[in-house]
Amino acid sequence: MSAMQHMVLIKFLHALSDEETAWIDQRLSQWPRSIPGIARMRWGVDVSGRARGYQWGLVIEFSSEEAESHYHPHPLHQEFAQWVAGKGAEVLAFDFPIAPGNDP
Repeated sequence: MSAMQHMVLIKFLHALSDEETAWIDQRLSQWPRSIPGIARMRWGVDVSGRARGYQWGLVIEFSSEEAESHYHPHPLHQEFAQWVAGKGAEVLAFDFPIAPGNDP
């Protein structure tokens, strides 16, 4: 079973308030210790100015395809996804298996 890379870009309709940003950080910081199968996780706000309006990025490495499949219905992920959807945000996700030797 291959490890999986999950990448998400989020484009909110408006700039987020400090409270909304703190909410995101607080929620996402819970995931690695609360959602089984997360091997590595990083997130943050774009600083490049080249993200075509996407403000937030999230990168999660899962230990396996099975672990990723359990992440999607997990209550913490669902809470976050519903919050993002409630903001009318555009979400772009990209998933791929991590091939052996692809992590030097």
